[in-house]
Amino acid sequence: MSEPSATVAILIGTPEGARLLAASSEREAARVAELFLLRLPAKALPAPLWVQCADRALGHRITTYLADFQDERVRERDAMPVFPGRGA
Repeated sequence: MSEPSATVAILIGTPEGARLLAASSEREAARVAELFLLRLPAKALPAPLWVQCADRALGHRITTYLADFQDERVRERDAMPVFPGRGA
């Protein structure tokens, strides 16, 4: 018997406006949000995000994972040298 799938909605704020992502599992939600965040310019991070689903623990795990993922990208961004005329 298959496990019932969760519906997860993730709202991510960007400089161009909010984007709503949806997934049917925890793994898929983390994957689509991570891919979306990778496409954002590093200077737009950390982006505000909200996770909504029926399972509170699942929502907390995804929120924590995505916050950690963004923190890592911000640390990488801040460690990169900025060359004159090239911007950040």
